[in-house]
Amino acid sequence: MVIHYKTVFDISQKGFDWWFPAAGVPFLILGLILIWTGKRKMWTRFRRTGYIFVGFASLWILTVFSTKLREYLALHEAYGNGHYSVVEGQVENFRPMPYNGHQRECFSVQHVTFCYSDFEPTAGFNNTASHGGPIRPGLPVKVSYVDDHIVRLEVGED
Repeated sequence: MVIHYKTVFDISQKGFDWWFPAAGVPFLILGLILIWTGKRKMWTRFRRTGYIFVGFASLWILTVFSTKLREYLALHEAYGNGHYSVVEGQVENFRPMPYNGHQRECFSVQHVTFCYSDFEPTAGFNNTASHGGPIRPGLPVKVSYVDDHIVRLEVGED
């Protein structure tokens, strides 16, 4: 029996997730407001707190942005150059993530295990079944992956 697959995820169609590094921006703005207010009112404690906010927010934004951008570019390059592995078979050992998170969703195909979460930003596939993702026990799939990141996911059509 020949299985026809439908592509449900392809990394080349996914943009960079800006929201995670940008989570530090409100704290950066708050820090700048505290510094500005502290200077105008001569409140030293406000200024000190503002500098701490600006420092930590800047560190967060730069660290997370550079880390996630490197991952994003590396996965796109590997996929574009064909440097990925492919496994095909039925979904086994499926452990769905609860709707509110607190654990990653995992499944295996031919003894290769994949785990991911909607709450962990990644350039690869991370759409869990509890949030509308396509993975179900026994589903025929073809998974293209780099290390532990799914870069292309195809599911069998009925």
